Amino acid sequence: MFTILSISDSDKHRNSAIQEYEKRLGKLISIENIKPSKNGTHEQIIQKDTENIIQILEKKYKNHYKIMMSKDGKLLTTEEFTSLVSKPNHVVFIIWWPYGLDETQLTTIINEKIWFGKITLPHWLAKLTLIEQIYRSETIKTGKSYHY
Repeated sequence: MFTILSISDSDKHRNSAIQEYEKRLGKLISIENIKPSKNGTHEQIIQKDTENIIQILEKKYKNHYKIMMSKDGKLLTTEEFTSLVSKPNHVVFIIWWPYGLDETQLTTIINEKIWFGKITLPHWLAKLTLIEQIYRSETIKTGKSYHY
């Protein structure tokens, strides 16, 4: 089972591709969209969002394997990604929005950090890329023909 925690305003105008992968993955995936804080300085917003994510992780995902999308994370091939997400029964991914999160507060909670490269992806595209890689990983594990 995979969960994507996504701090974002709205992906409505770009959601059809994400919904297609949700349909393909069925009960294997859930996406929880979390509204970002908007009041305060950048530092205050980062602090509020970090506290919110910590509360959600501790309350709902305490026993999940937690993977944060981060520019300080590991660069993985699709096969390495598949190996990483194949071990735990439940994986939760955290995608944050432009202000980011205070990663120092999350070091004891997060199991792994990964990234998709040196380019900066818009939030919705990072989410789409992640869900596509989850789908591709599942096809690799089951021997389907999606992965070439």
